[in-house]
Amino acid sequence: MADDANNANKWPLIGLLAVKNLLITEAELEKALACCKDSQDISADLKAYFISNEMISAKNMERLIKGEKALEIRRKEILFGTIAVKLGFINQSVADLALEEQESDMKGRKSPIRIGDMMVMSGFMTERQRDYILKIQKRKRREYKETEKKHTRGISAAADTGEPPEDGAPYKTVTLAGGMELQIYNDLMSAFLIKTQAFDPDTTPEKIKAALAEKDITFGVMPDDQIQGFIKSDVFKEQAFRVAQGIEPVHGKDAKIEYFFNTDYLSGGGLDPDGKIDAKPRGEVPRVKKGTVLAEKTPGGEAKNGQDIYGHTVNAVSGKDVPLLYGIGATLSEDSLKILAKVNGVPKFTLSQTIVALEEYVAPGNVDEETGDMLYDGNVNVRGSVKSGVKVSGNNITVLEVDGGTIEADGDVTVTRKIVGGTVCARGTLKAKSIHNANIACMGNVVADQEIVNSTISCAGSLIVQKGQVISSNVTAKSGVLARNLGSENTLACTIRVGHDGYLEQELNRIDSGMAQIDDAIAARQDKKQTLDKAREEIQSEAARFTQAKEVIRKEQEELSGKISSLEGKSGLESTVQGLNAGMEKLSRKANAVEQGLSQCLAKSERIETGMDAIDQEIQSLEREKTEKLAEKANLAKWSETIPGIPLVKVDKEIQPGTLIQGENSEIKLENQEKHVRVVEVAPDGDGEAKMEIKEY
Repeated sequence: MADDANNANKWPLIGLLAVKNLLITEAELEKALACCKDSQDISADLKAYFISNEMISAKNMERLIKGEKALEIRRKEILFGTIAVKLGFINQSVADLALEEQESDMKGRKSPIRIGDMMVMSGFMTERQRDYILKIQKRKRREYKETEKKHTRGISAAADTGEPPEDGAPYKTVTLAGGMELQIYNDLMSAFLIKTQAFDPDTTPEKIKAALAEKDITFGVMPDDQIQGFIKSDVFKEQAFRVAQGIEPVHGKDAKIEYFFNTDYLSGGGLDPDGKIDAKPRGEVPRVKKGTVLAEKTPGGEAKNGQDIYGHTVNAVSGKDVPLLYGIGATLSEDSLKILAKVNGVPKFTLSQTIVALEEYVAPGNVDEETGDMLYDGNVNVRGSVKSGVKVSGNNITVLEVDGGTIEADGDVTVTRKIVGGTVCARGTLKAKSIHNANIACMGNVVADQEIVNSTISCAGSLIVQKGQVISSNVTAKSGVLARNLGSENTLACTIRVGHDGYLEQELNRIDSGMAQIDDAIAARQDKKQTLDKAREEIQSEAARFTQAKEVIRKEQEELSGKISSLEGKSGLESTVQGLNAGMEKLSRKANAVEQGLSQCLAKSERIETGMDAIDQEIQSLEREKTEKLAEKANLAKWSETIPGIPLVKVDKEIQPGTLIQGENSEIKLENQEKHVRVVEVAPDGDGEAKMEIKEY
């Protein structure tokens, strides 16, 4: 085995393929190598040697050359993936997946797309990154047709086609008998004939079709009269004649949903990279009436397969369906193509891509221990304070003041006065006059008019305190911080982290925790179901015993009844008949007891079946909830990718010494007081490290 491996390593690829395909023996290959030992191009000379000594036919040699080229291309593709992983452009699992997909296409006789182009088409790699690796490999970029970008065509005659040449030629040229050249286009959907100087004018349509059939081209061949026109016309010495044409596939169209309200999670702008407030207009909060169409779906178009010139099916890409998801306050139309509002309220598109319509609840005063928690599916307007120990949850929440309480909002939170203590979690923007001693987690911007003191802030947007200061606080803001002052004398220094999405980490952890709880709940119900199932089996076994006993009693009754019938009316046997009748009554009582026991077993079994059905419904509900959380998690991560990280802190007046400012890859602790500055993380042009720079403005 070791000798075989060593031989394979020293043999040229063309020789190895010839041996593997049983066209020559190992001894014949060694003899050929000895004859070509002084060759400058061992592979080319081996090919000539095999042909000249009639060891391998010209047709088989052509196939070997195709196989050699395919393996060489595959080797380059594997090397491309290795380089991409080493450079950190993609991870190994992505490279392996692309190579597996490419290998599957090759095995399925489909024209493979380069893995670099797969990465670009899938968004895992930029064109610049791909071209950089191709340059390292001294390979040229390949141009694809739009149809190839959408669909990898099946190869039906790999020996006659192979991957298009490295120079990007659109077709492969094959010489046919009779002085003709056959041009087979790389998409395998058309073939052309062109006459050479050696063209035989006495050829016939039948001979041409036979020559095409030898190349496996059997579909879409032109009729005899058109081929005869090619033979007779001199035009085709200069111009190619289309001799075969496949049928292009018709790719399905994706379903589309049109929304009739703003589906943006966060419409308001934060800071731009220069530290200016990007004041996107939020517009008015839309309100809809019951019956209003909130969204409408246009179904996708049907896909129709095509056929290439080799007669093989070219699979069309089916259009993607898009489900219409709706929740509270919304309903589906009769044709299942529209979502309608069920209530008068505010429409919303949730992170799980569900459309809801939300009504508003108004609390006339404080929410405290006396009122208890206020948990509402729609918008909430509290015209008082949210006190310590209670929670208010809803969509958009407006309160007069937060005084130690907890707010959880699926949308925006507006605090008319101040937040003192407590916790606010919002999947929108938070606005307040001031924030003291609070914990804030926000998907959008956090905007305070006056100051933020001794608080922990985490937001995926910007922290904006344009007219005030941030004191003794720990802040993480993905899109930067704008404040009038950072810190003050005789207070603890602030820690500010920018460019990093701490909110996303927190939310993903929360969702993961929720899914873990769902998994635990499902497991508990499955355990309960197994217990019930075991109890059902025991009851069914008991019912089977009752049924068996019932059958035994029935047979005894039949036997006893026969005896009574045979003895009745005979003199001197009255006492015997009387005893038999007493036995029959005993059997009857026994049968009634068995019947009652069987009925009880069946009733218990039915109750268990009902309980198991209820558990199945609970499990299905939990699985739907988990699916929603998975979608929510994916969409949250996807949304976060669209929000730029801005590692910037801009202060209009003063930053106190001791303030720690962290970017994604660097940090700085101010040693001196700075005025009117921008602190921004600067990425190096070369291989140097990123650093935080202080710039006046």
